[in-house]
Amino acid sequence: MSFSGGLRLTDLNDYITPGQECIKPVEVKKTGQSNGSSIKVGQEGDYYEVSKDGEETKLEKAQITLNDCLACSGCVTSAETVLITMQSHHELLSVLDENRKLRSAGKADQAKHVVVTVAPQSRASLSLKYKMSTLSVAKRMTGLLKDMGVDNVFDSAFTRDLTLVESAREFVQRYSRSEGKVGENQSLPVLASWCPGWVCYAEKTHAEVLPWMSTVKSPQQTMGTVVKSYIANKLGITPDRIYHVAVMMCYDKKLEASRDDFYNDIYKTREVDCVVTTGEFDRMMAEKGLSLSDASETALDSLFKTDQASGSTLTSSGTSAGGGLEYVMSYAARALFGIEITPDQVAAAGRGETQHPLLQVKAVRNQSDHREFLLLDPVTGQPRLQFAAVYGFRHLQNLVRKLKSGRSVYHYVEVAACPSACSNGGGQIQPDDPSPAAKKQWVAETEHIYTSTESTQPPDQSPALKELIYDWFGAEGLDSDLARTALHTQFHGVVTKANPLGVSW
Repeated sequence: MSFSGGLRLTDLNDYITPGQECIKPVEVKKTGQSNGSSIKVGQEGDYYEVSKDGEETKLEKAQITLNDCLACSGCVTSAETVLITMQSHHELLSVLDENRKLRSAGKADQAKHVVVTVAPQSRASLSLKYKMSTLSVAKRMTGLLKDMGVDNVFDSAFTRDLTLVESAREFVQRYSRSEGKVGENQSLPVLASWCPGWVCYAEKTHAEVLPWMSTVKSPQQTMGTVVKSYIANKLGITPDRIYHVAVMMCYDKKLEASRDDFYNDIYKTREVDCVVTTGEFDRMMAEKGLSLSDASETALDSLFKTDQASGSTLTSSGTSAGGGLEYVMSYAARALFGIEITPDQVAAAGRGETQHPLLQVKAVRNQSDHREFLLLDPVTGQPRLQFAAVYGFRHLQNLVRKLKSGRSVYHYVEVAACPSACSNGGGQIQPDDPSPAAKKQWVAETEHIYTSTESTQPPDQSPALKELIYDWFGAEGLDSDLARTALHTQFHGVVTKANPLGVSW
């Protein structure tokens, strides 16, 4: 029998230790001498150190946080003795319970101001389950959360507009700096960095691509900055007095919130304190004996992307990946070449609903999760911009190979780790039927709700957003130093050590 050349010793997770490449091993304090002690396993599964004279000392279990996982080049074991400290809806309930106790004791000034931000992808998922409009979902969620003691409920689509505008500005600056040239030692391509799964993958395994990542924060973290800086200032309180929760479509968003880059050292607080997935929110309601179906609708708070005349919720053009490709292409076409094409037109061409004389859209190898978008010159018919949407790790790996070999021709790539983008996030509501066909249909219906049930509004046409920008950043707006600091982040490649178990046979 001969082994495949690709066979590797990996995923050996039956050890009661972290994974082979974990950079956070269990710390063992050594005294420098042997005392003849031994280890004993108690009846409850706890571990005890037994000295020579029979004295027993209970040993602490390893604690591996989400932040450790984010910085790790390997993985943690699945052994039950390794505890992973995770964010959950229980943390939100605990804060709300503590607030009630403080107010009952006459200490309301010590209570946290609780803000919950909801992603539009999460609303689409709940809309499908409960058979109601996304607007009704938003109003009922607002009502339920405020009845539980939440002070404000905001919409991450609002700060997504801010992120889109800044992402488009960043692309134009980088395109001009590199004169449209793509590749090594160039500012292009720009790789979208809203997906924390993609960011983790790049940082841990392909640090070479990090200089091409967009440094603009994701909508989740931009809202974190708005809440802990702008809103805190408006309320006249310090950032640590606000407890900010995000309801998101993806478990990886918990990792994103745990990054040290989004931690305020002065006030010892994170921009987003806790992330609850769509499914966790639904389970939290069930545990509390509540349901969206029975909830009453409540007026939406100010930081919602809404039509000011009708009060209906609005969205941005594009897929559930966020609409970066559509808006950045539209903005860049106008700013760089004077070509007028709207985000709606790019989105419709991407879905195959309409054709545009200046757009060519092609599914690579007939895969809807890898599509190329070419913007053509209206005079010569030659490509001026080459964009791509790449969803799912299989396609991400192909993209990275092309980037590292210098064969990628794209100016901008919208990236999502999940196939079918964020409607298929791991934290979304799942169908009752677990079959692949049912799952595929469920995701398609969620994506349809996300893309077609709300009117679109270009980010730069939002009056509420313009008001926030100039009220927060002053007359310079997005050109101010404050804006550059507030809206951008950085990335960190992980240096890995040689793993003796990662041997090719």
